[in-house]
Amino acid sequence: MTGVRETVDTHKRQHGLRRSLKTRHIQMLAFGGVIGVGLFYGSAVSVQLAGPAVLLDFVVCGVMVAIVMRALAEMTIAEPAAGSFSIYAKRLFGERMGFVTSGMWWFYWVATVMSELSAIGKLIQVWFPSVPAWVPGLCALVLFTTSNLLVVRVFGEIEYWFSVLKLLAVGVFMLFGVLMMATPLFHQGGPLGVANLYTGGGFFANGIMGTVMALSLVVQTYSGIETLAVEAGESARPKHNLRRAFSAVTWRVLIVYIGSMFVMLCAFPWTYLANHSGSPYALMFARVGIPIAAGLVNLIIILAGLSSCNTGLYGGSRMLYSMANQALLSNRFSRLSRRAVPAFAVWTTALAISLGILITYLDPNHAYVWITSASAFASLWTWFVILLEHVRYRKLLRRGVAGVSKPVPIWSYVGMILLIGTFVFIVWSPLTRVSVFAGVVFLFALWLFHWVRAKVRQRMV
Repeated sequence: MTGVRETVDTHKRQHGLRRSLKTRHIQMLAFGGVIGVGLFYGSAVSVQLAGPAVLLDFVVCGVMVAIVMRALAEMTIAEPAAGSFSIYAKRLFGERMGFVTSGMWWFYWVATVMSELSAIGKLIQVWFPSVPAWVPGLCALVLFTTSNLLVVRVFGEIEYWFSVLKLLAVGVFMLFGVLMMATPLFHQGGPLGVANLYTGGGFFANGIMGTVMALSLVVQTYSGIETLAVEAGESARPKHNLRRAFSAVTWRVLIVYIGSMFVMLCAFPWTYLANHSGSPYALMFARVGIPIAAGLVNLIIILAGLSSCNTGLYGGSRMLYSMANQALLSNRFSRLSRRAVPAFAVWTTALAISLGILITYLDPNHAYVWITSASAFASLWTWFVILLEHVRYRKLLRRGVAGVSKPVPIWSYVGMILLIGTFVFIVWSPLTRVSVFAGVVFLFALWLFHWVRAKVRQRMV
């Protein structure tokens, strides 16, 4: 039992963080991190690649997410701590694994926020075409850095309302989609309904290869949901709140993604979506006759990007804080401001994100795709490590406690097989192959940094 307890004792040293996030905050914080520009704008790219079979990709990825969150929930609820799966990685597999896992997750959020800022810049140009794409991104970076430096409850409240707006937008989209299919009131011609899933070339209209290529993009849209576990260090009544939050967030995300994609594919022929480069949400509102559809959807997408950026900076800074508490980084990252916020970790993460502003300045037309693809490998690595931790955690429980009823985690093994298959598909797809190389390079850099740091510390002893 000692081995199990050691996996989670670190949280007891993290008494400095103020536990002021309520259930509604932590649910919406995780939800806001997942629902970003990708759902509102980038989903059309997935449809172009896979046709109606993209729905199958969303279901498969949804199954992986549910398995990962189920495993993470069990460990986090048992002993909540800021850093969560990174702490378990260190205790279960050694310091180097903990450092690399923490660093890869931090890299994921830095890359994600970079891509969101790049997209925000391009979206602002719809209204103000003369404004350089990097300027709105810089303004947004200043805005949510300030938000993260405030009292965490203020940050949580801001993110809560951001996420409510996104959830409302998705709900309205799905409502109008159902109305289009159920009544002629909003319908202006063209096929409607479930028949759209198998007409126009069939369900696998672009073949298995098209479905495989889209799978890697769909994985990215689900990434970030594990932020819920990192919030544990600042959750009021963590065990009670997290139990409800894990279940609510997982199902909410699955319904939003799978439900909105189903409505989208039934309301429009997939070929219609594939031939329009704009947001499917804009197409929906335009078809039902809302004259300000383009501007309204553009504003929603910008708010979605700001929300994801807000959550990304929070998650990245808290991971640096957790690493410092585990002696994996300098203790400067664990110092708290008078508002009980790890300010140095926030500033460091914001500085790293600012590199995305530079990339957008140098090549605004390709920045979003480049940076987004770089985050895929980091996300898959994190999910795979979480499932490895769960397998090891259950094994230690069975060894350490006589008569323990916890069974072998079959679903975690299933999840690992699915993740390995997805990784193979990402390597196979020329669109996302770059993400593997970028992720592997950063993974090697983290390993090398830790190795050098360990050698230096040994010589100083």
